Amino acid sequence: MEGISVSAQDELYPVVTEIIAELGPILSTRPYVAIVDYKGEFKYTETEFERYSEFITNFVRSNFGLLAIGDHSMPISGDNLAFFKISRKALIVIYIKKGLIGQLLVFKARMMNYQSKIDELIPEEPPEVAVPSLTVHESPSAAAPAPTPEPEEPKAKVIPVLLKTIGKKAKFPLQEVVMLNYCDGKNSVTDIMNKGNIGKEALWEILDKYKKKDWIKITYTGNPIFIPVLTKEIPAMAVQLGVVNKKEFEISKYCNGTNTIDDIEAAIGMPRDELEEIIDKMEKNNIIHLEIET
Repeated sequence: MEGISVSAQDELYPVVTEIIAELGPILSTRPYVAIVDYKGEFKYTETEFERYSEFITNFVRSNFGLLAIGDHSMPISGDNLAFFKISRKALIVIYIKKGLIGQLLVFKARMMNYQSKIDELIPEEPPEVAVPSLTVHESPSAAAPAPTPEPEEPKAKVIPVLLKTIGKKAKFPLQEVVMLNYCDGKNSVTDIMNKGNIGKEALWEILDKYKKKDWIKITYTGNPIFIPVLTKEIPAMAVQLGVVNKKEFEISKYCNGTNTIDDIEAAIGMPRDELEEIIDKMEKNNIIHLEIET
């Protein structure tokens, strides 16, 4: 990949090899690893990340400061790509070609084992965040100054991205063309609703339709709290027909647009890892889509 130094690849190769050797047997598939610094620059990468390179760089530049050390993010709906922030300097990106994205969470308990090894090989120090000093003019009757409020973190957003080019001769319903043209990776779902004068339910109907066709991918910024929502009603007979299994059907009862994953976990008492794997599978099969709590 352009811009990455050969020496960085060579120096980090043993660390990446160690990660792959540890994760491979657990995941039962070959994990691919990239190491990206706080500026969004690749320090180590594999060819499997080429199609994600621009997205990864933009994501890190926008969200590195929003993630706490030890946090993770899985920002691309339907792709087995996960970001793990290990330090002020860098994060590790893991990708698998097969399996469920929830499997990658096993790395969260192991990620900090690689912190010092990677930090030692990235000499650049991130800039310190300047804290403005306050000059207080005291007087005998003056009250103590109010503490400086903490800056608010940007709200999480759902951002649809159009993967296809709409030709001039293409024939679509007018409303769908308008909505798809707003899916430029810059407009959030809320932006599109406002600009296109369309309701949330109607917008998601369009997004779900084109996501199923692989025309749309859904990305997320910030630290979203996910709310699974059914793309269509699931009758009880769906279990007998093999459309969903019993666990998926039980989960689907709570995917009504108000319950978060935490709410569903508390309601049905399913282990979190198992629940996330099933929800990930349901999302990939277009049974649900993931909205966020606002």
